Amino acid sequence: MRPSALLRGLAVLALVAGLIESATDAFAQTRGVSDVENDQAYLEGLRREDAAGAERYVALRDARAHALAELRKTEAQYNSAGPQLRGLFVNALRQARRTYAETSLALLDFFDAKDRANVVRYQEEIVKLNTLIEERQRTRAELEKLLAP
Repeated sequence: MRPSALLRGLAVLALVAGLIESATDAFAQTRGVSDVENDQAYLEGLRREDAAGAERYVALRDARAHALAELRKTEAQYNSAGPQLRGLFVNALRQARRTYAETSLALLDFFDAKDRANVVRYQEEIVKLNTLIEERQRTRAELEKLLAP
């Protein structure tokens, strides 16, 4: 590989690393005490509703947290290495990013599936409520006829 191509590749890699780091920093900053409490509340509700789903969520959440920790560790190694040694960490950094992305997508897929199921359930409940409202309107109309002189 020519030195200029290598430098361009490293520049692109550094740019991507910066973008991922800023995105993960923004996510990490938003995770506070209330997020931990929200996570616990979500998990407790999920356990009551779907014990197997709760276990799957915990596994996905923990895998993502582990992947994020590995990504941070690999990024730190890459960033602390001198320019001549960074090439040794490029493949590990790519793999750490890939693993982080895969685990994050798996967690998003889990949330999407749960939310889609909730949407279906809510739509069914809305149909039931609309039916009840229509029945009450018919009853109201009949009762109002009785009040008419």
